[in-house]
Amino acid sequence: MSKITTLLSLLLLSLASIVARADATLHIGSGYGTSCATGGCPIYGTEVNNINAVLDIYQNAASAPALNSPVYLILGVANTTAASSVIENSVLNASLIDTSGHSTSVLTTFDTYAGAMYSSDVYSFLKFPGANKSNSFTNWSGADLAVDGIQAKNFGIYVFSLYTNGFAGNDYLNINTHLLPEGTFAVAYGTSSSGRAYSTAFTNSGMRDNPPPKPVSEPMPLVLICLGLFGIVYVTKRKIA
Repeated sequence: MSKITTLLSLLLLSLASIVARADATLHIGSGYGTSCATGGCPIYGTEVNNINAVLDIYQNAASAPALNSPVYLILGVANTTAASSVIENSVLNASLIDTSGHSTSVLTTFDTYAGAMYSSDVYSFLKFPGANKSNSFTNWSGADLAVDGIQAKNFGIYVFSLYTNGFAGNDYLNINTHLLPEGTFAVAYGTSSSGRAYSTAFTNSGMRDNPPPKPVSEPMPLVLICLGLFGIVYVTKRKIA
């Protein structure tokens, strides 16, 4: 019995090790210093965070080691079947902001246009091992349709390299971009020196949403204003008479 118990314990430890290698800890936020920098501001039910021209990758695992360089920023652009120079040049600059608030410039380069994703999930599509698989075509297209009315037939996948030189627990990678197309998704991927994968779950991914403008109360029509003035003049004249 003791041998069986030992074997079962080893098996459970092995399974735990395999599961642990898929860490969904890299949250996409709305930029360092904003109220949604660490995520938690869902726009699709309880999932996905809104991003604009500024976004950030937040290392949610406080005990995470410094990840290998580069860390990857991955963009999924709806209904894109060919490489676009506009998207390839959309990332302007980035900086690493540590837990003390110290900012260091990060070299950022466009890596590759990996093609159009019609199914599966983005990390499997890119053959990035050990990553969370919830950023699927199904989830992305469902969010695009529900939030922005976009019927996504595919997502063009663009990969950018961020040469971090030390991106660890509770650090931020703050990224400035040209305004991305509506419905674009952003996720991240990195590895530690032990080969452990750090990725983004769909719940903590970023999506470029273009919220409708706030309704502006229309001014009173000119005809009503004229009628009001006419009434005042009429009443005044009667009082004088």
